Amino acid sequence: MTACKKSEIQPAYSPSQETEQIEKKKTVHTDTNYEYEKRTGTSGHYEYTYEVVGTDKQGNEVTGEVEVEGKSGNGFITNSNNEEVPVEVEWSGHGILKAVDDEGNEYELRVSN
Repeated sequence: MTACKKSEIQPAYSPSQETEQIEKKKTVHTDTNYEYEKRTGTSGHYEYTYEVVGTDKQGNEVTGEVEVEGKSGNGFITNSNNEEVPVEVEWSGHGILKAVDDEGNEYELRVSN
């Protein structure tokens, strides 16, 4: 009779990905005194991630997620054709972002979370 030897379980991700996730978790700050409570980064350098909803120039609804550092950032939106589109964003008002895709199409987005 042969004994079964347990094989070593291999992670589904690399150690560098695990380290990156741990570091990111360490830098998430929550401050309930502000409307947008969560941010990542270190003191003096923060990136905010927002879920957004909005419209294109024809009034079609779009949804997505963007990351903003300072006054601008980037992310992806899903358009009315259910296509994921990369966009560059910048603040245009309180909770309002102007987005432009690679083809020059403009979108008005508002923070939904």
